[in-house]
Amino acid sequence: MFPRLSHMHRFVAIFCVIVVATLMLFNAQTTLGKNRRFLRLNSIMVEKLQDGYSANLFQSVLPIRMFELTTEVPMTTTPPIVNPHNFSYIINPKHICSDKSLKMITYVHTAPVNYKKRQMIRQTWGTREILTKYKGTLVFVMGQVEDKKVMDAVKLESNRYGDIVQEDFNDSYKNLTYKAITALRWISTNCKQVSLVLKTDDDILVDIHSLMDYMNSTVIMKHGMKKLIVCNQWLSMKVIRDKKSKWYVQKSEFEDEFFPPYCSGSAFVMSFDVVQDMYQVSFYTPFFWVDDFYITGLLVKKLNITHMRLNDGYILNAQVAMEKLQQDKKQELKFFHVHKLTNIYKMWTSLNLRRNVSNVGVIWHPTTVAGNSSVKKR
Repeated sequence: MFPRLSHMHRFVAIFCVIVVATLMLFNAQTTLGKNRRFLRLNSIMVEKLQDGYSANLFQSVLPIRMFELTTEVPMTTTPPIVNPHNFSYIINPKHICSDKSLKMITYVHTAPVNYKKRQMIRQTWGTREILTKYKGTLVFVMGQVEDKKVMDAVKLESNRYGDIVQEDFNDSYKNLTYKAITALRWISTNCKQVSLVLKTDDDILVDIHSLMDYMNSTVIMKHGMKKLIVCNQWLSMKVIRDKKSKWYVQKSEFEDEFFPPYCSGSAFVMSFDVVQDMYQVSFYTPFFWVDDFYITGLLVKKLNITHMRLNDGYILNAQVAMEKLQQDKKQELKFFHVHKLTNIYKMWTSLNLRRNVSNVGVIWHPTTVAGNSSVKKR
């Protein structure tokens, strides 16, 4: 009896070992399969978020550590996308940054109807000859409008100049943040070789020579080419609660009475890494229609970047722009907000003459251009 009982014990023990080993193997394969599915989902998300993300910053958004691969990782580790920017290109000139020697790109916020303003830039500080001198190029960024004639005109203009990026969001004042993200997206995807990015509005005159001298001799020498944003910084800008104002902000949109520090949207300079990282974090930053605050306030804060103040280089009062230019004996001014296009042409001629350089582009003449615009700058 006892030998048979001992044999049975051995049989039961072996059977239990086999069962336990089988269960452990099954559990390991199941966990591995779940982890593989999780990683595959993250890979798909990375592909869908697209367009040149910064790998280091993205890892901070989707943290995957080695010890987590031994257990199932919950999908809650991925923050929700709250600002997806689900728009498509209407015009997408990828060739603009095909030159691998490019060091700078300028993007200009413009509206489809603002053809004369775009021509002003093409004929003054944004000529191909001038930008090539600084290894730069230029692109105009806009949305779409319902007027078919305007849209057809933009298409013809794009065919001629090849410098327009257009997405299919409605081009309106409350959608300027979409326009800004369009630019971040396009540059992050197509212009990875550049070091500097200049943003302006289409009613800004830039002393591009003075600006580049300053960037090369002061900013880059002292601070390098990373985590850089140079601008006219607003401090304690009051939130407007007047319902009659175009800048009226409801309490439900923004509770505080003053905005944290941000830059005037008229013009500012960034290093490329900032543009790329801004685009990435915009997916996880709720949409806010005040575009200059959203881009240079909310996104910059998330990136933990400090603005470099260049407030003395700006004249944003269009009424005194020409006068201030004449008084600028030390050539410290770099950005001018100007209402009338005729004044811009005059001022551009003055900027070139005071530097003792020949005018590259058009020299102002009373019959050169007509039209004006009145846009207040925040």
